[in-house]
Formats: sequence, structure tokens, C-alpha cells
Amino acid sequence: MPMDALCLSAVCREVEPAVLGGRIDKIYQPSRDEILLQIRGRAGSCRLLLSANPSRPRLQLTDLPRENPAEPPMFCMLLRKYLAGGKILALRQPPMERLAELVVEAANEMGDKVRRRLVLEAMGRRTNLLLLDGEDRIVDCLRRVEGDLTQARPLLPGMFYQYPAPQPGKKNPGALTPADRTELLALGQGAGPADRFLLDHCMGLSPLLARELAFEAFGEVDAPVSRDPAALLDKLERLLARLSQGEAVPTLLVREDKPVDFSFRPILQYGPGTESRAYPTFAALLDAFYQARETADQVRQKGQDFLKTLTQARERLARKMALQEKELAATGDRDRDRMYGDLITANLYRMEKGARVLRTENYYDPDGGQVEIPLD
Repeated sequence: MPMDALCLSAVCREVEPAVLGGRIDKIYQPSRDEILLQIRGRAGSCRLLLSANPSRPRLQLTDLPRENPAEPPMFCMLLRKYLAGGKILALRQPPMERLAELVVEAANEMGDKVRRRLVLEAMGRRTNLLLLDGEDRIVDCLRRVEGDLTQARPLLPGMFYQYPAPQPGKKNPGALTPADRTELLALGQGAGPADRFLLDHCMGLSPLLARELAFEAFGEVDAPVSRDPAALLDKLERLLARLSQGEAVPTLLVREDKPVDFSFRPILQYGPGTESRAYPTFAALLDAFYQARETADQVRQKGQDFLKTLTQARERLARKMALQEKELAATGDRDRDRMYGDLITANLYRMEKGARVLRTENYYDPDGGQVEIPLD
């Protein structure tokens, strides 16, 4: 699943004590969408991965080795210039947002200490990683976004950074007022499945979590919300309360010995066909999940590359065969044409201008007969 706001908050809770107060020793960019920070913290060194891959956005501690390019990309060089040697002062997440930011204190060109922010927006296809200066101006970002009719929030160097606008009609379930709750209960009397109700009216929830809450409240994932909207909201509020107290269980969902999803809590909606496998840390969970996925992607990509190579080779051979067959068809009468050429050469003196046919003895014929050669 994409890392929703609740799962991200659980991961940040694990990452924060490891990186807080630490210094950024090294910065790598092992792939186009990933930044790896080597941090020397109070409890030792750790590696923090920030992935802005639209299909795998996340922030996590990692132990997996990653191969770095021989020449660091420009964005990596920029981060080294502004963040290398800096001290991490804070790791923050706006309430119920798929967004995390590191506040780093580092020296500028004059040697003065300034604060900068490294912001990860883990929002699906709009996932991005941005470096901000002390005045919240964008120094640069992994993906520059031009402003147009479809993008109300351009992201370009020199512009002031603003958080993404909240989705209209959605409320923060962690800060519901009595009036908000009354409004949601009234909306819950309408038709529609319970999971869709949560996704339409509450911030920060993934479809997986919405279905699980519906399953907990009603015993089925596609139950109508009008059955008991108060019970559904109670399940959500209890989940948020447990999460705020640090009650998170890194869980990998395994089906037929293959990892299919992950969460910060056990998932029961799929029944016995899917195992909820607990991990000691989110770092171990995410490494296991994404390593398996990346390995599968690499195998699939290699298979596609191999198939593409075979297809190109087959098409190239087919074109060559077609040309050769055409040449073969054109040379099917080569013996006769060679004979005609020899006879024409031997009888040039007998040919008249404008003649359409040359009648001559065929000295290739054992019987000495004549032949008519059509002329152009």
C-alpha cells in the first residue's frame, strides 16, 4: 500500500530517536528517486532512506546495501553542499499528512549556522523531495513542477514553499470537535459502504486501513455505513489513541509466501489466506517488503528487456528474409536472362532501332533452334 499518514507517523516515531541530534556524515543518491543519509547519532551510526519514487514513497531506517553511481547526480551534490555536516534538530510530520520533514542546522558559505529543511512529500504520483532554506524558499527539488491549469502549486527554485492544500470535505480524525462528529454521524446515515465513507470524509487513511476499520466495526469490508456510523467512528478514534501512545506493530501481509502489503497493525480482513507477519521494527519490515518488490521488479524488467531484444531480433530477421525472398523471386529467371544477354551482345549488329523483338539463332540450344527475345 502507499504509506498513509498513520503508517508514516508510526515510522517517524521509530526514526526520530535514532536521528535526532545526529550529524549528517555522508549523502548518497543510489537511484534517481532515492536519497540516503549516513547519520552519526548518539546511539551510533544509522542510514536514513528518503524515497521519492511515486510507487514506493517512504522514509525509513535501512540496513540494505545500495550501489551508488560513480558520478553523483546534481541533486545529490546540492544536498551535500547545504546539508553535509549538519545537525538534525527535528523530524516533523504535519497532522494526518503524508509528509515528513527534517530540520537541519548547517553552516552556510560564511560559516554561520542556518536552518534548512528537507521535505518528503509521499503523495503517490506527486511524490517529491525538496530542500528549503531558512526563509522557506525552495533551493531545489527532485522534480520541478511548473504551474499550469492542472497544478495549482508550482514547485520551482526560488519560490516560497507551502504545504499541499487540504482535500476539500475531509476532516482530521485526530482532532474532531463535537460539531465535526455530529456532522459525520449525520452524513453516515446516507447510503454507501463504510470504507468509502471514511475515505471521503477523513484525512490520512489508506483504502486498506479503511476496509480494516469497516471489518472491525461490522464484520465485513463492504458493509453500509448507515448500519452504525457511531461504531465506525469509535473504531477509528480508538485506533488513533493507540497509535498516539506508540502502540504500533510493524506487520507484513504474506499470501502464498509472497509479500503483498504492509501496515502498522495486524490486518484480519483477508481471512486465513493471508498471514499477518509481525516484524521487530519498521526498518526490517520495509527492507523486507521493498527488497522483495524491487527484486521482482528487476526480474520483470530483465524479462521485458530480454523479450524486447528477442522481438527486435525476430523483426530484423523477418525483414531480412522478406528482402531475400524478394531478391530470390527477382532472380528466378536469371539463367534465361543471362542467355538473352549473351545472345543480344552477339547480335547487336542485327538489331534495328525501335524493334520490339530480336529473332536469332539460339546457340545454347543443342538442336540449333531460334529464339525470340523481347526488347525494351
